Amino acid sequence: MKLFVDTNIFIDILLDRKPFSHHSALVYKMCENGLAQGIIAPITVNNVYYICRKAHNIAAVKSFLHKVSIDFTIAPMDSTTIQKANTLPIGDYEDALQYAMALQSGSEHLITRNIKDFRQVSHLEVCTPEELLEQIG
Repeated sequence: MKLFVDTNIFIDILLDRKPFSHHSALVYKMCENGLAQGIIAPITVNNVYYICRKAHNIAAVKSFLHKVSIDFTIAPMDSTTIQKANTLPIGDYEDALQYAMALQSGSEHLITRNIKDFRQVSHLEVCTPEELLEQIG
C-alpha cells in the first residue's frame, strides 16, 4: 500500500499534538516497518523544520527529519507536478502540489488531517490517520 503522507502528520508526531499524535505515529510505524510505503513531498521537510524549530532544539528536529528521510520516499517535484497542480480545483496551492505528487507517485491514499481542502478531487482516497487505521483494521 502506498501512502502519501501530508506535513501535518509529522508535525503532530514531533510536537506531540494530542489527540492526533497517537494515530499519526501508528501510520508512521506502518511505513517504518514496511507495512506500507510512505511517500512525502520535498516541501514537507522544510515545512516541518520551519514550524517545529522553535518548539524543539534544532538538533532534535534535524534528527527527526533524518529519520523521516530514511523511512519515507521523497517524491519528485518537477514541471509535470506543477502543471498538474495548476489544473486541480484545490484552493491551497501547497495542497495542490502535494496531491499532484501523490498522483505521480502512484499513491493509493493521501493521509492528512486537513481533508476539507481535498474535497473537490477524487483520484485517490484522502483520509485521516484514524480513518486509515479503521479501514485496515
